[in-house]
Amino acid sequence: MKLMRLIHQATVSTLTLPPHHSTNGYLIGGDGEALLIDPIFQQGNPLDTCLQENRIRSIRYAAVTHPHPDHHGGIDPLLSRHGGRLLCHRDTAEPTVFRLTDGARLKPLSGGESIEAGPYTLQVLHTPGHSPAHLCFYIPQEGILFSGDTILGRGTSIISPPEGDMADYITTLRTLAAMDIRIICPAHGPVITEGVRERIDWYIAHRMMREARVVEALKEGLSTPSLITRRIYDEADFRMHGHDLQPRAERTVLAHLEKLEKEGAVVRQANADSPHFRIV
Repeated sequence: MKLMRLIHQATVSTLTLPPHHSTNGYLIGGDGEALLIDPIFQQGNPLDTCLQENRIRSIRYAAVTHPHPDHHGGIDPLLSRHGGRLLCHRDTAEPTVFRLTDGARLKPLSGGESIEAGPYTLQVLHTPGHSPAHLCFYIPQEGILFSGDTILGRGTSIISPPEGDMADYITTLRTLAAMDIRIICPAHGPVITEGVRERIDWYIAHRMMREARVVEALKEGLSTPSLITRRIYDEADFRMHGHDLQPRAERTVLAHLEKLEKEGAVVRQANADSPHFRIV
């Protein structure tokens, strides 16, 4: 699907978390300068079709927002067929992470770099939270953010410790809120073209609302992520996300508790078989 001049979206079915069942890959630029973001490649799949329809014979880079498998499946045969290098955060720049047969194809990034793709210049943003090695890619002249799993087209991103860090995530969202972002191209769900600033503000407000409810539950004497989750999530949440929400919600509650622990608002109780917290 064409989003704008020389920017296309290819949505591929993946094993990802509900309510999503697919990953969006993005093609930017043209032959020889083409950049792919979060490519899931298999011969004959929508990304392969997108490459063929746009007569892409070679690519320059395949950029991965973060190392979860639903963002880079089949990247080794993709690079073997079309050439190019894999862009990823420096902390995950290992061939085994992406099942690469040629480690020389890796190009590590740390954030702050600029990448040329056709007529566009993309800025690399280090956006930890969902993953410590998460990257977003931003085209300032168009106000386009390729957000990976930092902001989704539907629902919210899971923050699951120890990989997920809620304090980092809130900092990332506030950084994005201060930028001129007019279109968000997420890895999952529809592209966001309206109410972009409001969506980012809502993400922050939603996380702060959950944190406030965690604090209320602690004040009521609840001390574990499991008990707090049952207290602060309602039936509407479970109807929307399915029965598997409970374990994912517990991980997010734990992320809030660890953020509060870092801030000195709660303490972790010692000698407990599972995480127990109490308010200071």
